[in-house]
Amino acid sequence: MSDFVPIGQLGPPIQAESEAGPTRDGDIVSLDEHDSTHPIDLSQKDITFLESLDDISQTTPLETAFTSDGLVIIETGSHVGTITLPSGLQIEVTPKQTVTRLLWALQYAFDTPVDTFDFETSFTSASSFFDALGVLFQAELQTVLDQGLHRNYTRTRDIREHVQGRIDVQRQLQRPAAVTTNFAVEYDEFTTDNLLNRAVLASLRILLVLVQDEKLSSRLKHQEQQLREFVSVEPVSMADVRRIELSRLNDHYEALLELARLILAREFFEDVRAGERRSLALFVNMNDVFERIVERSFRAAAKNLDGLQVAGQASIPNVVEGPHAVSMRPDILVTRDDGTPVTVADAKWKTGSTSSGDVYQLTSYILALEAPGAIVYPQTGGERKESSVMGTYSLRSIELATNPDVETYDDYATTLEESACQYLNAVGEAL
Repeated sequence: MSDFVPIGQLGPPIQAESEAGPTRDGDIVSLDEHDSTHPIDLSQKDITFLESLDDISQTTPLETAFTSDGLVIIETGSHVGTITLPSGLQIEVTPKQTVTRLLWALQYAFDTPVDTFDFETSFTSASSFFDALGVLFQAELQTVLDQGLHRNYTRTRDIREHVQGRIDVQRQLQRPAAVTTNFAVEYDEFTTDNLLNRAVLASLRILLVLVQDEKLSSRLKHQEQQLREFVSVEPVSMADVRRIELSRLNDHYEALLELARLILAREFFEDVRAGERRSLALFVNMNDVFERIVERSFRAAAKNLDGLQVAGQASIPNVVEGPHAVSMRPDILVTRDDGTPVTVADAKWKTGSTSSGDVYQLTSYILALEAPGAIVYPQTGGERKESSVMGTYSLRSIELATNPDVETYDDYATTLEESACQYLNAVGEAL
């Protein structure tokens, strides 16, 4: 499963009307992916904050260009999310062209069992992106609470009337003589008050500031109360959170931990609850989301077909030997139970024509595996054709049904998986 690489940034306070530069608190600009604004007047603080996004990611979610008279044009790419500039201007980027509902796409990518919340999550304000994340977070946290909070041994230092663990000699000698019947001790405690649960609580407290849906906020507040009975509010380092490793004892945290890392990304672990309102940005690369959607739909489709296995980001043989060889890891590799390749696929979150780079990359996979392949695109209604490699192996471009005309999430997931199954059936018939 591919990793999410979120882009999160906390910026300067939102300026008051008396400050220099235009103030647009409450103004909203809604953009699609690969879209652009009309020339707009931005303050230098706004421009600096936008440009700071370049420093935290290899692929920036927003590009800026300047007109001859100093106005700014903001261009979007494949990232979706929201940014609030220091002037108060909110910019939201949504995948309206290729995904019916962002919530459904994220839910499917994370494989999150969201109940019917009566939420009609749509992009009516910049805050709704956080509402979509909040729905997923609430559902995953409820799953964790139902299965039980993770416990582990944590080194604890305390003052006790009786010796527990070992005496902390240095601290004991520093204590006043009048209370020598109390002991400074250090011991390992089997507790729920550990880094993993503190990271979950920290991200939950941030979400409570960002979500706007009242029903969702109420449910998150209730979960916060439940957590705080067992977990203390402590600052968490993003570096420490990244180092958390799950085991079979706590693998039910997997999706929740990924969401927590997303929310805590970069400077989001700072206390956004205190003080004045801050400019902020949070974006998700839809390429990462789509790769997960494709992998999960292919896995589901393969379960309905006998003798097929699906691997994501699998290492395959290289067609080049020597110093020019590079790692080859296609997004999807489908094999028979004995390991024989059936097909290889690469996910591309694009709505335009097939690029030569996409074809060259897939061709190398096809030649390495001696198996047919496909470039998988989101649904746009475009015509997708079939070619051949060396006159032997099929190379197709196919569309996954990411924009179906359905009313429920279950129908959305079923339609996705049926479109993946159609391709696997077609490949099987051709072999």
